[in-house]
Amino acid sequence: MKKVFSIFILLCLISYLPVYGEGPDNSKLIPGKKSKPESTLTADSIMQEVIKNAARYQNLLSKYEAEIYIKGRTEILRKNFLMRFAHHLFPVNRKSEDMIFEMISHSEFNSPNYYLHNIEALNGNAIPNSKKQEEALAFLNLNVYAPTAYEDGFIMPVTRKAFRYYNFSLEEIEEVNGLKIYKIRFLPKQWSQKLVCGDMYIIDEAWTIDRMEIIGRNAFTHFNVEMSFGRDYGHFMLPEKADLTLRYQVMGNTVLSTYHSAFTYQSVEWDEEQTRKRKLLNLTQYYQISSDTIPIIEDSTYWEVHRDQPLTPEEKRVYNTPYEKQFIESDTSEFNNYIQLTEKFTSSMTMNFKSGRLKYYGFLNPFQLGYSGRNGLTYKQKIRIDKTFNNGTKIRFRPEGGYVFKRKEFYYNITTDWYYKPEKLGYLSLIAENRSQSYSSEMMDVINEHLKDSILNFKELDLIFFNNHVIELRNNIELFNGFQLSAGTSYHRRTQAKKSKYNLGEDMEEVLNDVYHDFIPFISVSYTPRQYYRMNGRRKEYVFSRYPTISIEFAKSIPGVMQSTGNYDRIEADIHQSIPIGGLRKLNYHISAGTYTREKSTYFADFRYFARRNFPEGWEDQLGGVFNQLSRYWYNASDKYFQTHLMYQSPFILFQLFNPNASRHIVAERFYYSYLWTPALPHYSEIGYGVGNHIFNIGVFAGINKWEVHSIGLKFAFELFQ
Repeated sequence: MKKVFSIFILLCLISYLPVYGEGPDNSKLIPGKKSKPESTLTADSIMQEVIKNAARYQNLLSKYEAEIYIKGRTEILRKNFLMRFAHHLFPVNRKSEDMIFEMISHSEFNSPNYYLHNIEALNGNAIPNSKKQEEALAFLNLNVYAPTAYEDGFIMPVTRKAFRYYNFSLEEIEEVNGLKIYKIRFLPKQWSQKLVCGDMYIIDEAWTIDRMEIIGRNAFTHFNVEMSFGRDYGHFMLPEKADLTLRYQVMGNTVLSTYHSAFTYQSVEWDEEQTRKRKLLNLTQYYQISSDTIPIIEDSTYWEVHRDQPLTPEEKRVYNTPYEKQFIESDTSEFNNYIQLTEKFTSSMTMNFKSGRLKYYGFLNPFQLGYSGRNGLTYKQKIRIDKTFNNGTKIRFRPEGGYVFKRKEFYYNITTDWYYKPEKLGYLSLIAENRSQSYSSEMMDVINEHLKDSILNFKELDLIFFNNHVIELRNNIELFNGFQLSAGTSYHRRTQAKKSKYNLGEDMEEVLNDVYHDFIPFISVSYTPRQYYRMNGRRKEYVFSRYPTISIEFAKSIPGVMQSTGNYDRIEADIHQSIPIGGLRKLNYHISAGTYTREKSTYFADFRYFARRNFPEGWEDQLGGVFNQLSRYWYNASDKYFQTHLMYQSPFILFQLFNPNASRHIVAERFYYSYLWTPALPHYSEIGYGVGNHIFNIGVFAGINKWEVHSIGLKFAFELFQ
């Protein structure tokens, strides 16, 4: 295992190497010096000053109020019948091929993440829906002094390790109103969706950003953001004007959206000490758009007063031509009806009604398919029905079903949740489901006897598997921030999936039953110190913590209750953490262990943290703890286990070495290492490598038993529309 672990560490260190050479030597920087002779100024030395100041300016802004004027235009440049599905990927009004609108918003910001946009006026040849309004306002949330932007969408060129990712060049020096301004061009050392290019204009001696142009790509979108900032100290972090260009290209369709914004500030406050921000655990990004009714104002004089620049003749032409033409995919109504029917069956749909919401993922939706080496092709379906009440409580009904083609097994899960105290993560869940087939403790003894003879062919053993149907009632509540208490009970009914084709002997036949019942109360606690969170209305959502999450669960099967024959205890402990290490890199670890004690009856080794997953999970599963190549027979072979999982993620690992051009299509690369100990399987490990983007994720994993690779498999899952 030492060799395997050493290889994992070596591969992780590869991504710490410079992409194509190191940045400048920071030791050459003269402390405290604000300017240098022009003959010695280089792009790198200028950027060193900017990066040093960016660390101080990142959290300097405390509060502001502003009136924001926004002009937006969206043109459908190319279209086909697949345009009907485009609204699942980006905001577009299929009925308006050329839409222009203007909007006035009274906006407020409160550190760290409170944004409130109150729309005061709106007009145009077509009225933008809520998604278009959000698109127009969301991009304004850009802190040019932060290391990353748009919720870690890409790495900014002012990050502390910017020289690792970017090359800088001094393009020109200009004089503006007595200020010397340097134009610095930044280009990524390797093309990636996590890196951008563009120009920064830096004010000499102040080393602040006067204006900035950012060009990049995200999923199906090419974007260009241009912002200019105030030049006095009171407004040097605040944009005065901003322009955004979004070019969507997907499925043969091209949509161009442009936005222009101008800011008029009423008040600005700064937090020079920045002490309060370090203590806040509430990271709620109150990004709200407030408008009870759409305030349409058609008075041309009103808009002329609020515009910072007049409309162009082309904009006037579009503005004065209300667009009511319906989007047409075909001349025949039969074909149009066919497309509408296809959309309902093959894509996700969301329906809102009063205080409720229904989301259905499409019966023939190809993005519900997945593949793994152990389970083969899988298909799942799910529905979400929410009902929210006036006091903020909510009931959610979420049935799910899936089919594993390789084993010809169907799985279901029907869960009803009542969020009775959402601000304290208080919910009561009733779950009915069938879990993975398992075999009893008597079969464990058979396995251990054969392991003495080094027989590992489970098919020859012909183990007797039992179907497991479960009803579980669980209550969860947060006692204080980061500390949760869960308690409940589960009732298991296990029936033989098939009879053994071998004669097990009279003694074994007497021990084995056709049906087993278990009544199992359980209690668990989970604690994460310094847990950062956000509030979504009244609902609390955990975000991250710099400390690990520790969980302990105790369960006891009680005989004599509802035909229960089980009499045993189970205890498990788990610790996991996601550690950001800069540059959109992170290291996840997950360690857990469990054991059965006081076994006074037949039992089934069904652990909560060491369990088989039948369907590929999303790539952003924070808990991790998955063996991809482990045969299902081993999950129930022992009454105790210890497992550890490591995952290292970076935008740049191997592609930068072998195929730099392909890296522009990759959002993240990951290395995996997992280790398992059980009495029946004491030396098992897995290594894996995966890549992913906004459409799909794919990984290759190798299972290693006693230092020999015994299996190699593939895992694939769609991310689009998830």
